Amino acid sequence: MRPDPVKKANTVDVISYGKTMVIEGRDITHLEGEGNYTFVHTLQGKKYLVSKTMKTLQANLSDDFIRVHKSFTINADHLISWVEPSYLLLSSGARLPVARRRTRKIVEKLATVSQRVW
Repeated sequence: MRPDPVKKANTVDVISYGKTMVIEGRDITHLEGEGNYTFVHTLQGKKYLVSKTMKTLQANLSDDFIRVHKSFTINADHLISWVEPSYLLLSSGARLPVARRRTRKIVEKLATVSQRVW
């Protein structure tokens, strides 16, 4: 018998104006990595800086979050279109690059995450 998978929090804690805020995964359009820091982009058009790596943040988020580039992880729920092979368009209007070496994994992940036809 397989053990039950660990339920992920699907939230990110950010500090804004000295207060800790919890951002739900459904409100995050994408993550942008900058070394040991990550920018969290939201549906409301806000951008928060978090002092954690993108890999660390993604580990706490649902499987709807897909690494598409060295510097970007997207929330598949906010993917509007994929202009193959070069970039993705998100509901926030963001246009993000796609790493060629990640294309196969992205296609496989999108097939399991959503019922969309690309």
